[in-house]
Amino acid sequence: MALTSPGVEVSIIDESQYLPGATASIPFFLVATAQDKADPTSTATAAATTSANAGKLYRVTSQRDLVSLYGNPFFYTASNGTPLQGYELNEYGLLAAYSSLGISNQVFVLRADVDLASLVGSTGRPTGAPTNGSFWLNTTSSTWGINEFNSTTGAFTTKTPVVISDSTLVSVGTPLQSVGSIGDYAVVAIPNYRNPNNGNAPTYWYKNSTNNWVGLDTDEWMKAWPTLTAPTSNPTLTEGDTVNLVINSTNVATLVVAAAPNNTINQLAADINALQYNYVSAAVVNSKLEIYSAQTGGDQGSPETPFFIRLNGATGTIFTDLGFTGTTTTGFQPRAFWGTSAQQPLWQNGQAQPAPTGSVWVKVNGTGLQPVISQYDSVAASYTAKTLTFAQSDWSQIYSADTTGGQAIPAGTVYAQYNYNGEYSASPVYYFYRSGTGATIINGTNTAPDFTTGPYVARVQISTPGSQTLSSPYTFNLADATDASDFVTAWSAANIPYTSASVNDDGSLQIQHTSGGVIVLDDYNSTTGVSAGLFSEAGFTTATVGCKNGPFRDDITFQPTQSATTGSGASLQISVTNDYGYYDFDPDAVVNGGSGHAVGDQVTFLGSDLGGATPGNDLVVTVSSVTAGVVTSYTWNSGTGADAFTTQLSNWREFSLTTTGANSLTANEGAPTAIPTNFTNWFYSSTDQLDIMINYNGNWKGYRSQGYDSNGLPTPAVANATDPKGPLVSASEPTTQSDLTALVYGDLWLDTTDLETYPNLYRWQSVPAVGGGSATDKWVLIDNTDQTTPQGILFKDARWATNGTTNPANDPIPSIASLLASDYLDVDAPLSANYPQGMLCWNTRRSSYNVKQYRINYFNADRFPTAVLPTQKDAWVTASGDQANGAMYAGRKAQRAMVSKALRSAIDTNVAIRDEDNYFNLQATPGYPELQPNMVALNSDRGETSYIVGDTPMRLKDDATEIQAWATNAAKAVTTGEDGLVTRNTYMGLFYPSGITSDLSGNLVAVPSSHMMTRTMLRNDNIAYPWLAPAGTRRGIIDNATSIGYIDAEGEFNSIRTRIGIRDVLYTNFINPMVFFTGNGLLNYGNKTSFNSSSALDRVNVARLIAYVRRQLILAARPFVFEPNDPQTRKSIKAVVETLFQDLVSKRGLYDYSVVCDDSNNTPARIDRNELWIDIAVEPVKAAEFIYVPVRIFNTGELSGS
Repeated sequence: MALTSPGVEVSIIDESQYLPGATASIPFFLVATAQDKADPTSTATAAATTSANAGKLYRVTSQRDLVSLYGNPFFYTASNGTPLQGYELNEYGLLAAYSSLGISNQVFVLRADVDLASLVGSTGRPTGAPTNGSFWLNTTSSTWGINEFNSTTGAFTTKTPVVISDSTLVSVGTPLQSVGSIGDYAVVAIPNYRNPNNGNAPTYWYKNSTNNWVGLDTDEWMKAWPTLTAPTSNPTLTEGDTVNLVINSTNVATLVVAAAPNNTINQLAADINALQYNYVSAAVVNSKLEIYSAQTGGDQGSPETPFFIRLNGATGTIFTDLGFTGTTTTGFQPRAFWGTSAQQPLWQNGQAQPAPTGSVWVKVNGTGLQPVISQYDSVAASYTAKTLTFAQSDWSQIYSADTTGGQAIPAGTVYAQYNYNGEYSASPVYYFYRSGTGATIINGTNTAPDFTTGPYVARVQISTPGSQTLSSPYTFNLADATDASDFVTAWSAANIPYTSASVNDDGSLQIQHTSGGVIVLDDYNSTTGVSAGLFSEAGFTTATVGCKNGPFRDDITFQPTQSATTGSGASLQISVTNDYGYYDFDPDAVVNGGSGHAVGDQVTFLGSDLGGATPGNDLVVTVSSVTAGVVTSYTWNSGTGADAFTTQLSNWREFSLTTTGANSLTANEGAPTAIPTNFTNWFYSSTDQLDIMINYNGNWKGYRSQGYDSNGLPTPAVANATDPKGPLVSASEPTTQSDLTALVYGDLWLDTTDLETYPNLYRWQSVPAVGGGSATDKWVLIDNTDQTTPQGILFKDARWATNGTTNPANDPIPSIASLLASDYLDVDAPLSANYPQGMLCWNTRRSSYNVKQYRINYFNADRFPTAVLPTQKDAWVTASGDQANGAMYAGRKAQRAMVSKALRSAIDTNVAIRDEDNYFNLQATPGYPELQPNMVALNSDRGETSYIVGDTPMRLKDDATEIQAWATNAAKAVTTGEDGLVTRNTYMGLFYPSGITSDLSGNLVAVPSSHMMTRTMLRNDNIAYPWLAPAGTRRGIIDNATSIGYIDAEGEFNSIRTRIGIRDVLYTNFINPMVFFTGNGLLNYGNKTSFNSSSALDRVNVARLIAYVRRQLILAARPFVFEPNDPQTRKSIKAVVETLFQDLVSKRGLYDYSVVCDDSNNTPARIDRNELWIDIAVEPVKAAEFIYVPVRIFNTGELSGS
């Protein structure tokens, strides 16, 4: 400020500018690794390897931090432990960074967004991970407890069933007839929640003598085993003899032996069948009379009161003729029983109720029925086995698991239910999971319940703590024309313990069991057997979360009167109950026998009178006995009862069977998987899968769709006779087709001798003799680079299958043979009109040895707006692509193309590596010369302040011709890579050859030259300076490798010494040789940049000096931006710059320098443009690379002058 009165004003002008000291050298590594690797320093995932952190630049300051962030550098080995040298998926960059951190205190690392593990070859398609919380029923480890009884031996035999988890082997729940053999048992392990009385519901099946599968403990199964077998074979019976056939002491029919020649057991069996008892039949098997009983309903399966067949009251000798002793013989029908070892049934002869051969005991738990169910944990990425328990009902399971009523049972607990609520032995095995701890809270789905068909009377049963049975029914009364609040009031009035009802904010009802138990709702009318619809209107149905079928209402007795008859009788009235869909009645208990009936009349009772519907639940009976037209007994003929399941509210929930999400259950031999995630990679590593199509008549066609002429081109004049299996695949020339028939024109042969040049496809055709003469039939190689002539080949995706309905994720992979005659094309197939007739198309989608990606909803209207889209919208899409010459990338080159593409994307798009505050002065992408152009571009973006350590290919042989061809790009490659060197740059050095070092597992692994040279340069900079050559015995020592060499065609590392002739070729082509000298070890023995500038900048030390100077000058000049452009500023900045160069002179970086910053170069015109110019001239120190030592020879004494 200006002084206005006497005083002192002090101002400070800072003219002490100085140049900050240079930081230590810091390398930048561009790397590719596997995704989601383990952090070896903890149990977590290595953070930098997650997909979310791909493309994030990390500054790493120690080897420990590096492996914590990226995991241990991984190098692949063969199955015998031999390292895979030069493998594209080895983590070269990570190991180089680890090695550099042994000598440097920091590095920058950028990981590309590619999962190297996803590029490992496989012949099977990759899959996605299961959903967290999903369940798996392991059908391989599960056991099923089937024990078949033999009445002769009195012993059980454990049976191993056919276990079915493939839905294509069942039809509506029933095993296909093609599965298994007669006498086999099968377990349909595919979970279901069908009603237990559904004929396709059982878990257990038996294949009967007619080769049909029948559900265990169903009437069809009971007919598979005789209840009674007459001991004598082919007896001759006496005409007129009689015997009574007694069914459960109620139905009695007298059988009379017919006159000769029908006095046989065949006729006796026919007479039994003529009785038209649908549940009793007879047959002659192995010359013996067998009588079958298949009665259902009531307690037919219980050990206490099984159904039986009895023969008694015989006259004459029929009893002994059949082979029976005594006067009565009884056979109990086959039955199945579920129970533990302690409940093993006593079915032997001599017991009160013996069982026939074929009866089955399903042993529960222990060494018997033991399903193995596991739950997927996405954090651990594995399945965890659940401890499975068994019970016949939710309430009995609660009783076993929790004395407090269920509220303490942990969420996720699983139990298996058999004998459906203790009522139905033929039911499936059901699996339920516990949805949560605490109270059972179920919310109705109707937000405005309106009860208008009342009044209602319903029954409610509950489970109670400490009891393994349901409570007695509580009566629930609700008036007509009521709503949700009235429902709550009525519930409270019912005084049902442990429960409450309330109205939710959205108007729906909520019912709660406070102890976590079960509530059973029953609104069936006890007279009509029809639901009043009360609980359906309240929103509690099987579609409601937490609701499922409860116990069957089988205690309602109906007394219908006949609706129709095939005879002339009338007014027949019977008493019937509905037992799980089976009409159960006492055939002799007639309420009203009616009048005018005759034996054999079929009488119909309406299903609407039996709690069901007409005609679906109509009951038809056959009159079996009458007295003066009055029915005294009858038998069932046809008809099934309506479902009458109550509604059960429970925290034991049904698994989802139609999804793969949380709380889904999938049965499978192996751990189930999901479809691949979008963009999942698959390197299809087979070499023998190729689908070839041909362009003919304006369309791509299957290769066997037409014949071929002598030139191997398609023609209608010849029928196709090429190999029926498709192209021949072998390492030697085929002399016949695969079926040993003669080769024909057009046959194809894929030569697998050299996988480096895959595919080598040949065609059998006639080749004219050179200079005339007879043509020769021979194999002719197809040019993979020809995409313009009829003799050429195109590499494009064309199709996956012969249709658009095959699921590419999990349907069987279509065979090559199935594609040969198919002309089907996917909508993204190349347009045939763009290519000449006769050209081949190698269908890369279905063919192997390339990398594909799974694309979800790939075939969509946005991508293909004018196409008719296929049913299957997902697709495998080739991702590895084609080379610049049109040939496909195949094998390891396809893997390499994928990695290179990801690396290029990472370096080209990343912003952080272009931030000048992230300082590094060395760059490397170890193992991938393909990235050299991108590193050059990055260095240019950064003002050419770093130096690129470039690799030569690891497979480049120490052969002068091959090295010269690569260095001069004789192959005319379009970019630097394994085929040739295209990009050269002053600030990039190339080094040859590769080396051998040990990885962190102790394996000796091949590493690229940049692995060695980056550390060598860092070591040089530590002991000297960047402007001194990192070469020779003093500063060029390689201490992170034990040998140098190259990878040969067999994938083996060949150690070399880099002889002088090879060194000459390398140096002539501006490639620095690494050598081994005895007594010195491994050294870098070159100092050239890759660019022949014919100036001092063609040397590594000078280029690095200039990169250093450029960086330091930027830092030196930055404080003077916006300062006045006057002599004082110019003097100050010149002083700072001269400080830099004085330091370089003293440290052997420069011979001399000159700095001009005055009026001579800061003219008025420049000053007016706001420019300040500093002109600098330097003389960089040159390295002594070529030391010449002339030696002159003198005679004795000449040198001393004596």
